[in-house]
Amino acid sequence: MKILFASDTYFPHINGVYYFVCRVAPILQDMGHEVAVIAPSATAGYTKTRVDNIRVYGIPSFPVFYYPKLRVPSPVLITSRLRRILLEFGPDVVHVQDHFLIGKKLITLCCDNNIPVIGTNHFMPENLTALFKNSKIRRAVTKYLWASFINAYNQLELVTTPTETAAELIRSKLTAKVIAVSSGVDLLEFYPGSASDHIRLKYSIPEKPILLFTGRLDPEKKIGEILKAMAIARKETDFSFLIVGRGMEGPALEKMARELGIQDDVLFTGFVPDEDLPELYRLSNCFIIASTAELLSLGTLQAMATGLPVLAVKAGALPELVENGVNGYLFESGNLPAMVEGIRAILANDELACSMGRKSLEMAGKHSINETIDRLMKIYHAKAGGKPVSFGMQRAEARK
Repeated sequence: MKILFASDTYFPHINGVYYFVCRVAPILQDMGHEVAVIAPSATAGYTKTRVDNIRVYGIPSFPVFYYPKLRVPSPVLITSRLRRILLEFGPDVVHVQDHFLIGKKLITLCCDNNIPVIGTNHFMPENLTALFKNSKIRRAVTKYLWASFINAYNQLELVTTPTETAAELIRSKLTAKVIAVSSGVDLLEFYPGSASDHIRLKYSIPEKPILLFTGRLDPEKKIGEILKAMAIARKETDFSFLIVGRGMEGPALEKMARELGIQDDVLFTGFVPDEDLPELYRLSNCFIIASTAELLSLGTLQAMATGLPVLAVKAGALPELVENGVNGYLFESGNLPAMVEGIRAILANDELACSMGRKSLEMAGKHSINETIDRLMKIYHAKAGGKPVSFGMQRAEARK
C-alpha cells in the first residue's frame, strides 16, 4: 500500500506531529508499505529529501521570524505542486495531520478527485494563542482557528485524534466521524531500568532525586509555574529539575531560575538525540507537566512506559493518562501548593514512587505503538478500498 502523510509542520521543527509520523512511517515502511511525507521544505525552493529514511516532498516555505525552525509553506503554486506530488507518488490513502495550508489544500484535492483521505487532529488553539498577551486577540485567533479547522475537516468522512478527550472536544464541531487512536509509545524503546553512568556524566546530572520535563519550551507548556513550585519544594526536599527540550522560552526560563535562586539545581539540556532520551527518563524519579493544551502528551506517555509516577495538571487529555493517587497526582492549573505537595510526596517516599511507577507502566501498555499501527492499517485498508488514484490523466504524463 502507498501511504502519503502530510503536515504543515515537520522536521527540523520538532513537535507532536513530527514525532507521530517519524515513529509510524518507518514501521509501515518496514512492513513493506511505500510511505512518503509532504511538508514545508527547509528552503524557499521545492525539494525532495529523506528524513528518517522516509521520502519527504518539501513545499517552498519561509521561516517564522520568532521561531526560525518553524517554516510556513508558500501559497504560491501550492495547489499545482500538491497535484503533481499526488500524481507522482500515486497514494492509496492520504493521511493529513493538520488543517493549515498544506492540509487544507490537500484535503480539497483528494475529495475532488476521489482519493481516499483521512485527517488527524493533534492541535488545540492554545498551542498558538498562548503567544498573544491580549485577551481580545486570543479570542479572535481562537475563533478563526476553529473555523478554519471545521472548514477543512468537515470535508472528510473520518477524523482521528489521540485520546477520547480530544475526540469529545471536536465531535460537536464536525459532521465527520471522530475516533480516538493513540499516537502510541514504543515499549521496546521506553521501559524501566537503570540509566548508564555515561548519560549522567554527559548531561552533568547529580546523584539526587530528579524531577523531569521533556518537550518544547514554549509558553503553553507553563514551565515557569513548575520553576516557582520547585523554588518552594526544594526548601524541604533536595532534588534537581531536568528540563529536556528547546523552544522560544528557553532563555526566559533560565533567567527565571536565576531570579528564584534555583539555577544550580535546574538543568537545561537543550536538544537531546533520540537515543539518549529513554535513559534520561530512566535516571529520573518523577515526571511533571503543567501544560493545559495537551491532546495526549507523548512525554507523559514515555515517562509512564519507563515506570515513572507523573504529576500533571488536571486539564486536556492528561486526566486520561494520570489517575489521581494511583500513578501520580493531578493538580489544578496555577495551584502551586498542590504542585509543591505532589513533588514532596513522591520525591520523599521511594515506596510510593515505585508503587505509582508500576501503575504507570501498566497503564502505558494500552498505548503500545503496535496497537496504533494495527488500528491505522485497518483504517487505511477500509478507506482505500482498492480504488485507483486518478486526475483524469496518466501518472507518467505528470512526470514529463
